[in-house]
Amino acid sequence: MKAKKICIAPLDWGLGHATRCIQLAKALMQLDYQVFIASEGYHEVVLREALPGATFLPIAGYRIQYSKEGRWFLFKMITQVPKIIFSVYYERNWLRKMQKQFQFDLIISDNRFGFHHKQFPSVFITHQLNVQTGFSFTNTLVRWLQYRYIKKFSSLWIPDIEGKENYAGILSNPIKKPSMPTWYLGALSRLSPNNHQQALEPIQFLGIVSGPEPQRTLFENTLWMQGNAGDAAFAIVAGRPKGNNEPTISNKGKLYPHADGPSLSALIESAEYIIFRGGYTSLMELIPFQKKLIIIPTPGQTEQEYLASWWEANGWAISFSQENFNLKEAIQKAAYIEFKQPSFYSFSIETLKDKLKDLTL
Repeated sequence: MKAKKICIAPLDWGLGHATRCIQLAKALMQLDYQVFIASEGYHEVVLREALPGATFLPIAGYRIQYSKEGRWFLFKMITQVPKIIFSVYYERNWLRKMQKQFQFDLIISDNRFGFHHKQFPSVFITHQLNVQTGFSFTNTLVRWLQYRYIKKFSSLWIPDIEGKENYAGILSNPIKKPSMPTWYLGALSRLSPNNHQQALEPIQFLGIVSGPEPQRTLFENTLWMQGNAGDAAFAIVAGRPKGNNEPTISNKGKLYPHADGPSLSALIESAEYIIFRGGYTSLMELIPFQKKLIIIPTPGQTEQEYLASWWEANGWAISFSQENFNLKEAIQKAAYIEFKQPSFYSFSIETLKDKLKDLTL
């Protein structure tokens, strides 16, 4: 029997959308589906590395850029609305052409609003059903616009759990959800501890850098400079998968341009503290390691700021603003905090089978 075809397209807004699709794609291949990945740039590099059995199709991303200062974040996003709208129409037309060529049986979009087809089952993946813009009126407006697009899909899959112990707070558990088949699929994590990699020397902290420019580089430079001013061993993964992957080495630190899943898991296990942006996928991936987490949200990025406050309120992490961030003070504070650990509710391949049956696969 010929394998059914599934096309997955993650948003290119940070690597998290791509990396959280890895576990899902592996599960689909384990169930004998032929998986196609639509991606480009850094995201394609990471996905090719993790999914050598998939077929890759080039598609342009949204290519969003951030402002250098957090106060201009919202304005910068507003100026890019025409680019976003164009990308939605572009990906819709791209999919129509590819559908004629490959005849996909299922389409999975991770936060790409135009990546659906009227005549074939289409799934939308998101943890953001209640985007936090900083203003209640615009929250309501954005949610209304989102739901209009999401309802064009056959089903909604949310990488979280339902109820009070959830990972994303009101982002993924709004009072009103779209009126369509919905599945809370649990945590999507490509990483796991004890993956039989050779143990690394212990380090004080691991910095995981991610996100669009220029904030990615600003964060990398801050951690590297302050880490080298200290007296403890540390490492940074810079989130730059393209090009030379040889680490930059200083007296105390190692700066890796990129780390694949097993290598990143080993680095996480070797560190006492993890300092990172607090992007949602990173949070899901770090839960099984039970590490002390220090979150530095991207300035002006309201989703990360909300997640940082939600995790801090639950005792799962502590957070600091990037402005005037002091590494030594952050480590000292973290040393006296009694961190709690969120429960890890893993994604289930058996439930995935049932959901695919519901979609007539």
